[in-house]
Amino acid sequence: MRSILMKGHERPLTFLKYNRVGDLIFSCAKDGTPTVFFADNGERLGTYRGHHGAVWSCDVSRDSTRLITGSADQTAKLWNVPSGVELYTFNFDAPARSVDFSIGDKLVVITTDTFMAVTSAIHVKHIAKDPGERKLFLHPIIRSHSNIIILLFCTCNMRS
Repeated sequence: MRSILMKGHERPLTFLKYNRVGDLIFSCAKDGTPTVFFADNGERLGTYRGHHGAVWSCDVSRDSTRLITGSADQTAKLWNVPSGVELYTFNFDAPARSVDFSIGDKLVVITTDTFMAVTSAIHVKHIAKDPGERKLFLHPIIRSHSNIIILLFCTCNMRS
């Protein structure tokens, strides 16, 4: 197995994620610019510009068309993977630490850190097929005084 050097960030990496097929790698870093690379040769495909702080985590939809990122700038952003266009911004009162799509990509879970007088929380948001469509966004479901570093959906949230 040979090593591949992927160049694309100016600050330390914070998170790496393969897409489901395994042909793309998404990277997050303290430079605030999530980046996507071809997994087989390390060639950079593009970047997602719009965050104003370190990007702590990301997740890609099962069909690799959407990317969600969580950042220290107190936002989580939904992106169109092929075009790099920002589709929606979720705003919070604290840094967004961890993000994850549900099975089926209809929901996303976002954790926020403890920040000043705001306690950390787990937020579950509905993701509409059309980003212009506004559906009910769920309120935080859990609040905690300690930081939640990572949270993942599991297959038990599937419905037949």
